[in-house]
Amino acid sequence: MLSKFYIMLLCTLLFWVNVKAQDKKLDSIASNISRYALRNAGSSLFVHFDKNVYTNNDQVWFTGYLLKSITNLDQYHTLFITLINNQDGSVVLQDKFLIEKGFAFGALTLPDSIPSGSYRFVANTNIKKNNQPDGEFVQPITIKATTVNPLTASISIFKTFDEQTRNGTVLLKVLSSDNRFVEGAEIKYQIGKDKQFLQTGTAKSSVIGELMIHYPAQKITAENNLLRVTVKKGKEIRYLKFELPVSNHSNYQIQVYPEGGYLVDNLLSKVGFEIKDDQGAAIKARAVLYENDLAIDTMQTGSIGIGSFSICPKASKNYIIRLLTDAQAGEAYKLPAILKTGAVLSTGSVLANNDFRIHLESNQDAKVYVLVHNFSNILLHTSLTLAADKIQNIRFKLDSVPIGLHTVTVLDDHYKPIAERIFFAHYDQLNRAELVTDKNEYSTRDQVNLKLNVFKDKTPLPAMVSIACVQSNRISVSNNQNIIDYFYLGQYLNKLPNQPMGLKYVDQDYLNDVLLVKTWSKYKWPETEVEDTSGNEMLSSFGYKGNITRKKKLLAAPMGLSTIAGENLKFFNTDSVGQFDVPFVNLIIEEPKQHVWLSMATAKYDQYDLKINDPQDELKKYLMLQDFEAINTKAAVLNESMQSIITPAGIRLKEVVINKTKDDRTDFAKNAFANKCGDYVCRYHILNCPNHGGDYGNTMPVKGKSYANGRGGGSIVYQGCTDQEPKPNITILKGINLPKEFYVADITNKNEPINFATVYWNYQVLVNGETPLTFNTGDLTGQFKIIVQGVTDGGVVYGEREITVKNK
Repeated sequence: MLSKFYIMLLCTLLFWVNVKAQDKKLDSIASNISRYALRNAGSSLFVHFDKNVYTNNDQVWFTGYLLKSITNLDQYHTLFITLINNQDGSVVLQDKFLIEKGFAFGALTLPDSIPSGSYRFVANTNIKKNNQPDGEFVQPITIKATTVNPLTASISIFKTFDEQTRNGTVLLKVLSSDNRFVEGAEIKYQIGKDKQFLQTGTAKSSVIGELMIHYPAQKITAENNLLRVTVKKGKEIRYLKFELPVSNHSNYQIQVYPEGGYLVDNLLSKVGFEIKDDQGAAIKARAVLYENDLAIDTMQTGSIGIGSFSICPKASKNYIIRLLTDAQAGEAYKLPAILKTGAVLSTGSVLANNDFRIHLESNQDAKVYVLVHNFSNILLHTSLTLAADKIQNIRFKLDSVPIGLHTVTVLDDHYKPIAERIFFAHYDQLNRAELVTDKNEYSTRDQVNLKLNVFKDKTPLPAMVSIACVQSNRISVSNNQNIIDYFYLGQYLNKLPNQPMGLKYVDQDYLNDVLLVKTWSKYKWPETEVEDTSGNEMLSSFGYKGNITRKKKLLAAPMGLSTIAGENLKFFNTDSVGQFDVPFVNLIIEEPKQHVWLSMATAKYDQYDLKINDPQDELKKYLMLQDFEAINTKAAVLNESMQSIITPAGIRLKEVVINKTKDDRTDFAKNAFANKCGDYVCRYHILNCPNHGGDYGNTMPVKGKSYANGRGGGSIVYQGCTDQEPKPNITILKGINLPKEFYVADITNKNEPINFATVYWNYQVLVNGETPLTFNTGDLTGQFKIIVQGVTDGGVVYGEREITVKNK
């Protein structure tokens, strides 16, 4: 082997790529990468929810931030919020809120009848790209409730494989809420993915509420093993998803990631590897590396299932990894193929400040081109010649490179990628929120004095933020998301491993490990010419679209229409043949649950037919077809056996098995204490009091009477319930909600308990230098977390602080 020596190559790359670059091939690559970015461009949306563990009838507060747009900002006007049950994929509730200048603020109340379980909020903007929703954000949540489920269904493996029939069998059980068998439930099922079905069928549950579903076990693969089941009994419908076992499938998955992308003959490489079980959970394990059946190294993964080792491979040798576990004795995992010629790229930390250093080594003389880019634009580039078996060090000055993830790609003399590495530029310049409280411990109904400041380096920075103070056990670390992790990592690197402490961006070891194994899983250089589709992309919008016909024929002239939203009366016209779009400004309502009435401006409305779509129905159908895979972690952060939750009504909840419960309060509209609109007055004369939503002491409000306003403070004169039978010329539409003020309880009223888990919420706080804020604790004690998230002119910002509340 030739002796190796180091040559320091200091590349000061201060220039941007010009469209008229001297190298026409690089110019072509720059155009190709730009088209690649345009084809994959999408809006970036983040939603800050006040917490991620809720109870039934709980209040949800949120702020939406449009971080990146693909069209003019004024085209974004509606934020759709959908709550989906993860168990069966059913949509629990939908609502929509106004987007203004890239911000959306709102609140909603969870149904009183919602059962415990895992759910997710899905947020979408009104923009569609090529007829698909654009700008989607998903927030997993947990709901703990006392409400029983009138229809439950479960799937389990009954037999993996039958030698005679060559089939596998799953058992579907259908039970009522009081654990009685549900006989005759209508069942439909499909086995397969992406509309390629291996098997479909219909049946009914037996007298003991069961159904055996047989499937061809040997035909089941990882590409078609999804079983979807629909169970219907009366008006109740449940949807279930279940992954069937794959024959000869390993109990573990090992993925190997050579730094830079490839192993090269006789060149030292760092190799990242990731171990998961067959359910996708990270595994902390030890393994042995073998060269031609000779053990040459041992390695192990950490708590997130990721580890690394170094190897100088030889193309003539075979390399395998074996886990140190009896269950997997004899099973081998091969390393990727070893290239006979090529180059390797290595680095120390990929968290760069003002410069970034890499090491390149080739096993032959080679001319290479080195690019720094973000898969949208080439930011820096240079060319150099590598001498065989000599390491060359390159330093990139990042003055012209923005903060965030970027990629170094090495091209050979034919302009094909041979090595690649993701790095985080200007990691030291992340914005920082400083939260200072006047003390660490507070008593119940005490005043908290908070000073808030936002910095870049040590310079104060103006920011727009939302702030929550929430009981700490209402924030599950495994489901928690923050705007910095999402903006710089999550929207580019899908399915990041769970970080036990919650904040990914502050853990440098975590970031180095993740960026090592995720380098080639997401960012794959477009090796073929990307077609220019910029003129073919179609942008549209979710909205109410309809048409009017007369005697089943198109109109001969435009017709006038009117909308009434609260006290706002607006007019618009159809086109000449009766087509129309309802302007979003016509749908804005000032109070929750208000209807928008649409009517035709004609006295002969009985001669016309009006048909209109509901955009939420369109979105619902789309979302129910989407697969959702939550991040799997065996280290449950929320210890459900030790922690308990208190509902707004003051009831302490624990996870229990409810055999039978008679509860007539499953729907406000069916209760004697609320009218048809769901409006009620609590015993403290507060209209729609969020603190006493389920109390039997509530009464119906009286039209014209004044009450304390439970949805915004102050007093309000009740205008009556507008939930009437629709008139022939009235079509009722769902309005777009405006933000409402956080309900601030009266701490001087000793007769009213204050059991909110969220003791403070503010959706729009302008921070410009040290900003003082005050709020009060309630009657709940324990640890509380103050969380700040928002945006600045120079990126996003996040901060948190924990306080303790004790009894007086």
